[in-house]
Amino acid sequence: MKNIFTIPNIISLIRLLIIPLFVSLYFADNVANNYVWAIILVALSGFSDLVDGFIARRFNMISDLGKILDPIADKLTQVVVLLCLSKNHPLLLITFVVLFVKEAITLLAAVYVLTNGTKPISARWWGKLSSMVLFATMLYTVLTDILEISLIPIYVLIPISVICMLISVLGYFKIFSKEVKGDSKQ
Repeated sequence: MKNIFTIPNIISLIRLLIIPLFVSLYFADNVANNYVWAIILVALSGFSDLVDGFIARRFNMISDLGKILDPIADKLTQVVVLLCLSKNHPLLLITFVVLFVKEAITLLAAVYVLTNGTKPISARWWGKLSSMVLFATMLYTVLTDILEISLIPIYVLIPISVICMLISVLGYFKIFSKEVKGDSKQ
């Protein structure tokens, strides 16, 4: 039980609870400064993702549940926020589609690995980089809804996000391939 109720796992659960709150605020035209509150929630979610990973590693609170819960919180946040943002910024649908396909492939690979008795794969630097670039893209996009700032950085961040996601899926696919080859040798 002590591996379930760790600080990083609780932070991941809070990040999951932030998702419906973000959606409500983003579309709440009757709430003053709704986009400001939405950007605060996205920033809080992104920052808490870094914090829970730091705490897990620094204080040896890494758990199998955390290896599953943390990426679920990340990906659900990313998918939902991108989908919401594409209402005002249709170009983000490209990023959404790439993210969705990447996560579908990763999920299928993870299910395969887990059903064959292998432990969950920990996050790697390329996955964290992909998440950070995606969060930066989402944060800047919400900022354009609040402030009258240039959309040009979005046109730069979207391809960078897509490239980072492709690097990430290739990196995890390489690990997955090694896992499958290791299983077939036994």
